[in-house]
Amino acid sequence: MFHNQVVFVTGGATGIGAAIVERFAALGADVACCYNKSRTNAEALATRLKAGGRDIFPVQADISERQEAKAAIEATVAHFGRPISVLVNNAGDNIDPTPVETMDEALWNKVIGINLTGPFLLAKYCIPGMKTLGGGRIINITSISARTGGGPGSAHYVASKAGLEGFTRSLAKELAPFGITVNGVAPGLIYTPIHERINTPESLERLRQTIPLLRIGKADEIARVVTFLASEDASFMTGEIVAVNGGMRMD
Repeated sequence: MFHNQVVFVTGGATGIGAAIVERFAALGADVACCYNKSRTNAEALATRLKAGGRDIFPVQADISERQEAKAAIEATVAHFGRPISVLVNNAGDNIDPTPVETMDEALWNKVIGINLTGPFLLAKYCIPGMKTLGGGRIINITSISARTGGGPGSAHYVASKAGLEGFTRSLAKELAPFGITVNGVAPGLIYTPIHERINTPESLERLRQTIPLLRIGKADEIARVVTFLASEDASFMTGEIVAVNGGMRMD
């Protein structure tokens, strides 16, 4: 399905990102697995998928930093010898949940930088290549919390994800004349390593009971929606935010 296409996935070493990398590789894409600190995981994933015949390129970057984001895109294009046709802005984090009253600006800026500035920078540096290809796909991973307000102390995270949804819609209008679609995927409760930090088994069980399908989602269930949005089956979709939450929120 994605033969001869180059896909760039941020936060690609673990959780939802790793599932997205695996799914694209299984469908024939060459994939850049962008990571910040999870080098061991990224290299292990690349080694495993390369054994299956795919070209997986681990590339390190702090995507909130302009020069690092730009260098990661340039390194990917140089490695594969052709422009990126699919950008998946998956990297995101809810660092140190803190009430606004006691949250310092550095923490606020760090989360906004990863979750919102990073996608802006990567889109900025991918767009020229997509235009030369005559089209492309940008897919932003947002969150159910952009609509619900999230959990306690998550104002920085919620604001960044709500901003990412707005950015998705605005960029979709901007790039539509060039055949580039821009969509988002808003996961609900999906089991990933982040929950080992911000939740307890007891809080996860309470949340599970609020989901109409009565289970926590799997990372691959997000990856399948992402690859759909990147495919020709979604060629007339742009500016959409697709909710994948087991019925936890129905808009």
